[in-house]
Amino acid sequence: MNLSELRKGDKGEITKINAGKNLKTRLFSFGIYKGARFEIMACSLARNTIELKVGNSMVALRRGEVEKLEVKKDEI
Repeated sequence: MNLSELRKGDKGEITKINAGKNLKTRLFSFGIYKGARFEIMACSLARNTIELKVGNSMVALRRGEVEKLEVKKDEI
C-alpha cells in the first residue's frame, strides 16, 4: 500500500522507500526509514502535501515524496 492512499488519522509503519540515495538520506534525516511508525495528521485539499507525525517530529511531504513510500496500515 502506498502512503498516498491513507487518510487523516491513519497510522502505520513504513515498509519500503522507493527513492534514490539523495531522497532516502533526506527522509532519514526527518526520521522516515523502513520500520518507522507514523500517523497522518493533515492533508491539503488537493492532497499535494501530507503532514505526518514520525516519532516526536511533524514532517510535511510533497505528493511526489509520499508516492515513493510503501506502508502497512494499522488495522483498528
